[in-house]
Amino acid sequence: MENLKFCTLQTTINDGNMNTAARFYPNYMTSMERAKDFLNRRIILGRKNGFDGRLMFMADQKNKDGSYKIVDQDLIDQNPNGWADIDEDILIVTPKTPGVVIGHPVADCPVVILHDVVKNVIAISHCSAEMTNMKLPKYTVEALRSAFDSKAGDIFCYISACAGPNWDYDCYPKWATDATVWDDYIVSVGNKYFINIKEAIDKQLRQEGVMDVMASPYDTITNPNFYSNCAASKGIQYKNGRHFAGAYFKQLKK
Repeated sequence: MENLKFCTLQTTINDGNMNTAARFYPNYMTSMERAKDFLNRRIILGRKNGFDGRLMFMADQKNKDGSYKIVDQDLIDQNPNGWADIDEDILIVTPKTPGVVIGHPVADCPVVILHDVVKNVIAISHCSAEMTNMKLPKYTVEALRSAFDSKAGDIFCYISACAGPNWDYDCYPKWATDATVWDDYIVSVGNKYFINIKEAIDKQLRQEGVMDVMASPYDTITNPNFYSNCAASKGIQYKNGRHFAGAYFKQLKK
């Protein structure tokens, strides 16, 4: 395993939109054309970063129960172009599958990336506001504990680029049903409610004993290099899309 390197991946607007939703493409493009375009973009991205762009996997997060899936060779063999139908909420990758990327296309909500530096395994989850309310950051730590007996003190966490504390709602968010998650992190100012999702996630991780936490300094709302739902909803159309955040093990040259 000495010739493997843990790598995070964060694309920008310059890399193009990182999913196949019709609303992010010209009206004339068919679903097959969008899928082909997206695959070609991933292959180019992989060539630049030292992984197989076809082998990028995401979790559909249909279960919403903290479940996890290990991306192993069987799953890869069954899905040679990646992006399989995976109902679980959390993905895990090991050094047995170098060059395989796990992550999510996102805009203002971050991807939480955990690396057990002793067991050398990676877990990721798309911690949207709804899933953060469900305590997915906590469950992502628990996934590594369950699958590999990981110790919190051995885990490094990276929180991808996301909306800063200027992320605002016109009303109190319906998804914010757990006051213990959002206490101090949803603040009312006038007729606006401001959400600090990064700090809410950080709090959950530290409660689980994960103290080695690094967060991207980039605010997707204000930074011109990232897509943003919030900014697009305010009329900044070039920010309408999805960038990709994730992680993988890179095979180094011997």
